Amino acid sequence: MRGNVGEYEVNSDVARAGLHGSALPGTALREEAAAEPGRSWFTPRRTYRLLLLLLVLAIPAAGLTLLGQYRDGVVQRVPDADAGAVKAGVAAAWLFGSVLNALGVLCIVLVAGAAGAVACRLAGSRGTFADDRTFLGCAVAGFLAGKLLVLALGCVLFSLPAPDHLVAVLGGADPALAVLAIVCALAARRSAGLSWPRSVACAVGPTAFYTMVCLIT
Repeated sequence: MRGNVGEYEVNSDVARAGLHGSALPGTALREEAAAEPGRSWFTPRRTYRLLLLLLVLAIPAAGLTLLGQYRDGVVQRVPDADAGAVKAGVAAAWLFGSVLNALGVLCIVLVAGAAGAVACRLAGSRGTFADDRTFLGCAVAGFLAGKLLVLALGCVLFSLPAPDHLVAVLGGADPALAVLAIVCALAARRSAGLSWPRSVACAVGPTAFYTMVCLIT
């Protein structure tokens, strides 16, 4: 009898552990990842980081369209330079410009995302500040990546804009800013759970900041 009681207690403990095992954070995350393996790879934060990485890699590629201008600048500054010195100067100018532009784009995305998150908090966001910043940052980064892709395709297929004007058009204030405002409004509504009027108001922050940067630079 005593042995049966002990066996019952052990089985009861195992049963309780099995019932409450799904409540453990690690177990729940593993079960969710096993049930939906593709979903874990497309979280907002991973998408945000991927877009930032694509922009950092795309900016130096876009800078290749400015090699002619860099060469003209080197020749103008050092008229007697030989071919090797000119190539070294062009490479240095491209490298410096690529790093500077990539850092500038990262700062724009980070600050614009933070500005949108602050606006969402002031408007009564139902999400966290980190989520709002991530969604608004995704909107700005996605806009820049999409605009760069459209300009690159237009440059290759129709020579519009001209190759040496691609970077200037990318950083210019144009009607495409309306697309940025729409994307930011959608992101604010998705992340903060606000009404459409408040989401549109929140989109003004990152859009205005980006417009100001375009006008200054």
